[in-house]
Amino acid sequence: MMTTLFHRSAASCWFAGKPLVWGLLLLVLFAPFARADKLDEIRQRGTLIVGVKKDVALWGFMDPQSGELKGLEPDLARLVAENLGVKLSLVGLLTSERTDAVLSGKVDMLIATLSDTPERQKSMTLVLPHYQASGVNLLARKSDAFKSWGELRNRRVCTRRGAAYNRPITVDYGVDLIALYGNAMSLASLRDGRCSAMLDIDISIVAMLQSPQWAQNFEMPLPTLYNVLWSIALAPTERAGALEKTVSKLVLGWHRDGVLQALERHWGIPSSVYLKNMHEAWSRKLGGKWFCGDEVTSGTPLECL
Repeated sequence: MMTTLFHRSAASCWFAGKPLVWGLLLLVLFAPFARADKLDEIRQRGTLIVGVKKDVALWGFMDPQSGELKGLEPDLARLVAENLGVKLSLVGLLTSERTDAVLSGKVDMLIATLSDTPERQKSMTLVLPHYQASGVNLLARKSDAFKSWGELRNRRVCTRRGAAYNRPITVDYGVDLIALYGNAMSLASLRDGRCSAMLDIDISIVAMLQSPQWAQNFEMPLPTLYNVLWSIALAPTERAGALEKTVSKLVLGWHRDGVLQALERHWGIPSSVYLKNMHEAWSRKLGGKWFCGDEVTSGTPLECL
């Protein structure tokens, strides 16, 4: 490799008898490409930094009374930190901030309603197995009585900036999307009549409609579209690393032991068919062995992911 910097003869002459100098130069040249062990870094630091949503009810939200980040996903972050034996630092994020937060190193991982897409697979490390599934749906006034997605063509519909479903909804149904900075702004625009409806993940809308504040005048009238799986995300450099493997084993344990379903019940989130199926798959035995295995490999059945 050094011949790209020096002629071979010149390099041999210059470095002859100078092993220390040669070794130091190799360290300088290759240091940017060496991958530090993120798991060791977290343990030495003594703190795990996790990005979670701060504007999605029940999943990741800022408690107006305590000012703390709460929800099912912050609870998952605590479970990871406890397993690693470190403290937890939560960073509240909006949808549009998630990718930059993990790529820039602001957070060690994301547990933030992040759907698994081909684009994200290229730019981040998405941990398997997935931990939840959802699709996109509509929160709309009952008085509008929407019956099909086609009725939304050219209608102003609020959404969150950076949501993976924004583009397909626009292309497939001609919706005039108003992409706002956060969920709170979208809800305010819907209440004020500036939008005909609001896009969100279906399980979040279902949870919201358990509140009389929304259930009285609003509904989720249409079939769910674009079902996707959710992943915990790490930096791209963590692919096949110790941190990814550790988190992967934690997630499969959550499925096997029913932890994710218990957290759904704790937060009053409607029971997920996906989590039910995953619990059954990971707790199933075949010939005295776990059907899904003890870790995620290339041979793990798709129904376990």
